[in-house]
Amino acid sequence: MEVVTTDSDFLERVLAAGAILINIGDIDILLEQILTEARFFTNADAGSIYTVEGDVLSFCHSQNATIVNRGERIPYTRFTIPRNKSSMAGYVACTGEILNIDDVHRIPTEAPYSFDDSYDKITFYRTRSTLTLPLINNRQEVVGVLQLINARTDKREFIPFHSTMELLGKYYATLGALALERAMMTRTLLMRMVNMTEFRDPKETGPHVNRVGSYAVAIYDSWARTSDVEETDRIHNRDVLRMAAMLHDVGKTGISDIILKKPASLTPDERATMEKHCFMGAEVLRNCESTFDEMARDIALSHHENFLKGLKGMRSHLWQELQQSQMFSMLSVQKGHTRIHGQIIW
Repeated sequence: MEVVTTDSDFLERVLAAGAILINIGDIDILLEQILTEARFFTNADAGSIYTVEGDVLSFCHSQNATIVNRGERIPYTRFTIPRNKSSMAGYVACTGEILNIDDVHRIPTEAPYSFDDSYDKITFYRTRSTLTLPLINNRQEVVGVLQLINARTDKREFIPFHSTMELLGKYYATLGALALERAMMTRTLLMRMVNMTEFRDPKETGPHVNRVGSYAVAIYDSWARTSDVEETDRIHNRDVLRMAAMLHDVGKTGISDIILKKPASLTPDERATMEKHCFMGAEVLRNCESTFDEMARDIALSHHENFLKGLKGMRSHLWQELQQSQMFSMLSVQKGHTRIHGQIIW
């Protein structure tokens, strides 16, 4: 993250960060970026972000500089907590209020919420101050919760979050909520296309395409960081790649059920027909009006090794990532893929 040295630089960085957020279309990348930017501007050591899903809060992302600086991995798993006032995040989700606590170990006993120190015990971390903010959309609905942990001095000493930090956190929570609602609409449209494919091919499940997208982004991110790709370009490419990768097999909707759902091995002619799903996918996505459209079309066309010839540089690298991502997804859930003459059709 770049160093901000003057008030002018700081304002420019705030505006630039806001522009990045409103242009991200993928929910997971957006949530991660909201947390990253909010931590940067409030100088928070750690943080988490949740989305509201009915009567529960779904834990989506966690960041912790202290744990990372110790050379350790952040324990990460998706889980949910009740949307009630017993937890700090739940309280904010229920009331829509900002909760700024100087010391979580001194919460008054009469408060409806309390601090759960189980995570601290697992990671040998000590939470002191927290700033928990609601993500409120245009309809005044809480769609998520942003929790920042342990404000720091320049010497990395933990301190409470002061009012300026609270204001900046509120700004990113508001901006993030608007961007999140738009990203949710995008995800809904993408998943409808995936569901359409799933009707034709039950093996093409939502979890599979989500895994492919996640693995593709992880592989790309590793390559981009070692290839000195600019941060704004890296964020944009991750966003577009993840969404586009989810549509890699949309062309299977054009394959006959006789072939698509055949329980036995395919004949050479049937396999040749099956391979046409790449071209069919590109045809479905042919009317390109954005970078996402172009990448989705190219991925649909090129996500198998036979079509890599002629691709150069980063584009060739992206398509190879898609192949690796599909393989990782296949290895994690092997039973959901078709074998043809000893080969796997993704």
